[in-house]
Amino acid sequence: MLSPYIHAASAHERHQAFLGAGGDWPTAPAGTVTPATGGPGTGRQRWAVLAVVSAAQFLIILDLWVVNIALPALQRDFAPSTLPDVSWILDAYAIVLAALLLPAGRAADSIGRRECFLAGLVIFGAASLGCAAAPDLLLLITCRALQAAGAAMLMPTSLGLALQVFPSHQRGTAVGIWAGVGAMAAGSGPVLGGLLVESSWRWIFLINLPVILTALAAGVAILPRRPGVVNGQRPGRRADGAGTVLLLGAVGLVCGALTEAPRWPPARTWQVLAAGLVLGAAFVAHIRRHPDPLAAPRLFSVRAFRAGAAGLVAYYIGFAAMLLGTTLLLTEQWRFSILQAAVSIAPGPITAGIVSPFSGRLSARFGVRGTVAAGAALFAAAGAWPSASAGDSPAYAAVVLPAMLLWGVANALIQPSLFACADAAPRAELASASAVLATARQLGSALGVATFAAVLGDQTASGLARFDGAWIVVVITAAITAVAGLAIGRRIGVPEVAAKAETAGDAVAMAYGTSPRGGGGVEF
Repeated sequence: MLSPYIHAASAHERHQAFLGAGGDWPTAPAGTVTPATGGPGTGRQRWAVLAVVSAAQFLIILDLWVVNIALPALQRDFAPSTLPDVSWILDAYAIVLAALLLPAGRAADSIGRRECFLAGLVIFGAASLGCAAAPDLLLLITCRALQAAGAAMLMPTSLGLALQVFPSHQRGTAVGIWAGVGAMAAGSGPVLGGLLVESSWRWIFLINLPVILTALAAGVAILPRRPGVVNGQRPGRRADGAGTVLLLGAVGLVCGALTEAPRWPPARTWQVLAAGLVLGAAFVAHIRRHPDPLAAPRLFSVRAFRAGAAGLVAYYIGFAAMLLGTTLLLTEQWRFSILQAAVSIAPGPITAGIVSPFSGRLSARFGVRGTVAAGAALFAAAGAWPSASAGDSPAYAAVVLPAMLLWGVANALIQPSLFACADAAPRAELASASAVLATARQLGSALGVATFAAVLGDQTASGLARFDGAWIVVVITAAITAVAGLAIGRRIGVPEVAAKAETAGDAVAMAYGTSPRGGGGVEF
């Protein structure tokens, strides 16, 4: 799976994982309940809770970046494995995460955020140990899939746990810190990953263990337990196991067909691809009939929401091609070390972190469609630049650095606006809408890795010509993202809220009616 950059100004991107668990804002007055029962607690306890959940957030984002950077080293260590072989290390993670995000959110509804979060830590930590000790590629891929299952349990619960223990006037600050930790992980991930891989790629997984153990010990002691009945017990939700299996099978078969296309006979590729599409159609038919499906069909009756989901899928397909194409250009064509390549890529997420605080204001001034279209144009330029300017001799300042800077700005403009499309959904469906958009992002990541493996898996091309397919994918997906942005419309609500916020945390809190500064938004 390919990590997103973490943006400070996007209300829905920060909040989509929390909402995906069906979370709501605590309504008990500050001081009426202790952290042990899920309400606002003492100052020292609430900051300790924030530290624990932020540590998990840091690990998830960091792990995604360092594994991408380590891909060339993994291919060398598992020789004679090919690029399609090792790409399954990324794709297995992305596929499982895409399929399990929504069911994990339901699990948090049923068993509680605390229990789901702690279980996620255990699974993520055990899988990290398995990855580090894996003697062969198959076991590494299996452990990565298990890691994704743990991440799926952590993502919908971490922010919600922190917000339970903060009074309303401090929630904006808490969200800003949580988001900032993610931004720090995205910015430092490439460089830290490069440093670790210089010693051994196994360290990118071992580094997780002390953080997991510390967070687990602290979490057992201080994380808030499930609160009692407040304004009526939340009704249970019916499990949708068939929907989960259909989604997992559809994404897995389509990605498998694309990944293995360079090596399979065309007939087999088309058969597997067709089987995946049939399962996808069966999933659509299933959610139309199920009384409580993973994704409510009525969400897709809203044009802005459909466009936002399609834009996220398209953008993340290009995201994969851009990141992996740049990594292999630096390491295979120009013979950069892993550390040099990591440092070379780092300006992308750093630029995104610098620009993102302004993206909400830009959306408020120029409209969502204009912001997405501008970001998509910059993303297309980022993909076209290496194709037009790269040569056999390394020229980082003239080729890769401009592409990374363009990409960073593009990412800061595109993602907040697309995730804000959750606000176009009916208010009663906002939690489900945010979770569906998160799933769309993971689906795009999975398809992106598979597409990249398909276009670069053919070893008959040599030199810079090998990378032409990756840059073309970026340009095409940027165009699709622009079309999706234009279909969204000018206003959908959240960017205007973000424009009035003084901090990133305020943007989130104001969007959901909890900031003391006021602001519109959804009330649960």
